[in-house]
Amino acid sequence: MTEKLTRYQQLLTELAADEGFNASLISGVGCFRASQPESKTHAFYEPLICLMGQGTKRCYVGDRDFTYQSGDFFINFLPMPVSTEVVSASVDQPLLSASLEINLIKLADMVLRIERLAGQAPEISCEKSSSLMIGRAENTLVELFIKLLEISHDPLDAKILGEQVVDEIYYRLLTSEHGHALRLLLNQYGEIQPISRAVNYIHSHTHQTIHVQELAELANMSKTRFFTAFKQIMHVPPMQYIKSSKLQKAQTLLRQGMSATEASFQVGYNSFSQFSREYKRFFGFSPSKTH
Repeated sequence: MTEKLTRYQQLLTELAADEGFNASLISGVGCFRASQPESKTHAFYEPLICLMGQGTKRCYVGDRDFTYQSGDFFINFLPMPVSTEVVSASVDQPLLSASLEINLIKLADMVLRIERLAGQAPEISCEKSSSLMIGRAENTLVELFIKLLEISHDPLDAKILGEQVVDEIYYRLLTSEHGHALRLLLNQYGEIQPISRAVNYIHSHTHQTIHVQELAELANMSKTRFFTAFKQIMHVPPMQYIKSSKLQKAQTLLRQGMSATEASFQVGYNSFSQFSREYKRFFGFSPSKTH
């Protein structure tokens, strides 16, 4: 494992030349670098698989926190507002990681193919759903991320071989020691799907006032059941998720050059003073200080 991680770190050092996120030639694949510890900052994670190469990072979701370091993987299945903290990083030993966006339809299709060829579906016990998973990566997963980064150097390799490697990553994860937990999540997609619809609705209607009752109706659940299911899967209550999604969208608009007043209107706030207060409480600085 040590030799493989060393090779993985070498590739990350080459591909993550700049601070922050570095896109690759393979769609949905990117590398990240941080050369110093960073205090807690807000971020928004799309569905992804992340494999840490070096350094230590902590992720806060609701009232839970997760720490992952070199050789650990992090999987998120639904769009998730999080707070992250770079715990261990320096110029000589920067935090390095690579991430792959998840296509849930392809992942679920891979489950069906495995079950069809294996002859039977594995029995899956009923456990609580969660959209997050962290664990220690097996050698095979590290090898596949190495392959993914190696072919991302060449445009033709990236186009021809990229999808094959991504499919193999899905396959190896599903047949690894973590496969049971992954299949459980996908098996419970019928339970997660209504929450996913509500999440998608929130992100496509950030310009409006959104009520929990309308989300519950969209999910075809009672308000109480929806609240419980949403918090169980997303790790935060619905209204907290709505607010953080709106404020994250506002920050993006501000960084694109929109005025604070217009940004507050675009994310559904009728009162600029309320928007300004909540923005500062959430990010730790006022809208006018955003850059």
